Amino acid sequence: MDFLNCGRKFLMLAPMSGYSDSPLRRMCRRYGADACVGEFVHSRAVLSGADKVLEKMRFEEGERPFGIQIFGSDEREMSEAAAFAAERFSPDFIDVNFGCPAHSAVGAGAGAALLRNVAQMKRIVSAVSGAVRIAVTAKMRTGWDGGSVIVPRAALELEEAGAKMITLHGRTKSAGYEGPADWGLIEKTAESLRIPLVGNGSAESLSADALRASACAGFMVGRAALGNPWVFAQMRARIDGANPPAPASAAERLALALEYAEAVCSAGRSGISKENLTFAKSQIMRFIKGCEGFKKLRVQMREADTLDELKGLICRFC
Repeated sequence: MDFLNCGRKFLMLAPMSGYSDSPLRRMCRRYGADACVGEFVHSRAVLSGADKVLEKMRFEEGERPFGIQIFGSDEREMSEAAAFAAERFSPDFIDVNFGCPAHSAVGAGAGAALLRNVAQMKRIVSAVSGAVRIAVTAKMRTGWDGGSVIVPRAALELEEAGAKMITLHGRTKSAGYEGPADWGLIEKTAESLRIPLVGNGSAESLSADALRASACAGFMVGRAALGNPWVFAQMRARIDGANPPAPASAAERLALALEYAEAVCSAGRSGISKENLTFAKSQIMRFIKGCEGFKKLRVQMREADTLDELKGLICRFC
């Protein structure tokens, strides 16, 4: 994980199920993200070898440094899945998910459910660390709810178990994505650790002074990067004290939207299927929201049944 020793605060794209696919990751790297983490995959699904799961773990060399994120509740299964992923795809690191608040993860006793069982979190990190030769990192939240905050203590225990980096989302599981992230608690945790801590939770809204003065080694951005990979260049300018880049023009946004649509519907995504086309449409909206004529284009896009029709609409919109 050379990016940890780059001598500056690094910026990462967060793992987001259904969103942080290869096309988005490549764009974010182009516009300033120093590393990316892929969409999370369940340990049992990894071991099944299902094509759809394998596709989620694939990445291109230009996306490095790249981490594969795995979630699960059993340390043996997690270690086997990590070993499989490391050998099959050679990522730069394996990230263990202890933060996802989604019902699908929590209901399976994984993700944020483990925030109520720090001992099991520690066992999982220890087992995964012993199963692979690459760095193991962990992503977590501050606790299950406001009455059961577990950091910095839990972060220190994961460090002891072998984690080489921790990403801390400054909200509890119960808070989800609502309300302000607790950056005071993030800073306190960062100051407590010997390993790097990455701050997460509306990091893009921090001031230049807060970014530069932070004890965090880096910052992770998730939802703010959807349709807006330029967010990394903007944050880098604030950190470096440089002039902020000019906002992306409507033409630039449309060009990137078109590039994204083509990438999503490429052979690497199983071709131009109805599912991929529908997904491309939904994400294009994020790139061009706010542009003049956006609402009209959104209506017209519903009628596009092929990639060529979609491209034609975007080109005419330009």
